[in-house]
Order: sequence, then structure tokens, then C-alpha cells
Amino acid sequence: MGWISELFGLIGKGGIIMVPIFLCSIIALAIVIERIIFFRKYFVDVEGFFNPVLKLIREGHADQVLDRCKKKPNPLGRIIEAGLDEKDIPRWKLEEKLTLAGQEEINSLEKNIRGLEVIATISPLMGLLGTVIGMVQAFNKVAEFEGQVDPSLLAGGIWEALLTTAAGLSVAIPTVIMLHYFDRKKEKLAFSLNKYGQQFIYSMDAKFYPDQTTRIP
Repeated sequence: MGWISELFGLIGKGGIIMVPIFLCSIIALAIVIERIIFFRKYFVDVEGFFNPVLKLIREGHADQVLDRCKKKPNPLGRIIEAGLDEKDIPRWKLEEKLTLAGQEEINSLEKNIRGLEVIATISPLMGLLGTVIGMVQAFNKVAEFEGQVDPSLLAGGIWEALLTTAAGLSVAIPTVIMLHYFDRKKEKLAFSLNKYGQQFIYSMDAKFYPDQTTRIP
């Protein structure tokens, strides 16, 4: 457990600013772990789920589609279920409802992501602030002793001041990496939901409303 004592030793040398930077690292780690677990449970093979659903719709088995969506809960299934609940509404209303259902799914993906954005932004700024404060204190000692200061002591003070910048960047860099990773997964899912949502609407039109007369607002 020696590394823990060394870590807290560095935090102590870096000054009071190291405390919020350390707290930011703990919060960022907790958010990343929570989001990874969420994404592992949330994501499914969207295409593998939709193909059997499309086949059932083309065969006219809407009730079986609902059963499949309820037995295998996933974001696309919830969107399709929302569309099947009201098949008789005009197409533009159906598209609007599916868009709203899709947005709700996307919003669930963005939970806590804002927190990572804030941490990625403020961590290096807090590190820079700590360095500036440390440099001010170091050169204030030089002024007090009218320049008669041991260079090794001055270098030590500057080294400790730079610790906060290093700490802030150490928190911000992995946070930014994970933030882009989560954004990419969100964009990928949003594209898939839009793609298969449109295919669902087209398949419903083709099977249940081939003449489109009941779809006119």
C-alpha cells in the first residue's frame, strides 16, 4: 500500500488545489464505470433484433411483434412498441411519435455525460491555477529574502507548484478520451434507431396501409 501513501504525499505537496482535482478524478472514474456498465446492458444487436420483427410485420403478425419487443427489451424494441400502440394515426404523427421515443432513448445515453464534460474542462484549469498560486508563493519568498535564496529550495517550490498542472492534465486527458468514446457510441445508436425506425414505418405502410388512404392526415 506504499503507493497510496506516495499519492497522498504528492497531493499534500501540490497544495489545496490538489484536493478538488483528486475529487474530480474519483467522480470521473465513477461516471465512467457506471456508463460502461450501462452501455453493456443497454446495447443489443439492433439488426439481429429487427430482421425477425420485419418478417413478422410483412406477414401481418403485429401482435407477435409486440410480444417480441416485450420479451427482449431494448431501445429499438421500445420505439417499435410505441409505434404499434397507435397504428391508425397519420404517418406524420407516427413519425413524430417514433422520433420522440427515440429522443427519450438517446437522452438516457447522455445521463451523467455532462459531468464528464465539466470535469474535462475544469481539471486542467484548476491545475493551472494551482501552479500559478505555487509560483506566486515561490517568487514571494525570493522577494522576502531579496534574492538570497538557495536555488535548490526555489526549484523545489517550482516543482511542487507544477504538480497541480500535471495532476489536472492526468485527470482531463483520460476523461476526454472516454467522453469521445461515449459520444461515438451514442451517435452510432442514434443512427441505427433512425435507420430501422424508418424501415419500420415503411414496412407498416406497405403491409397495413398499401393504398395510403388511411395515412392521409
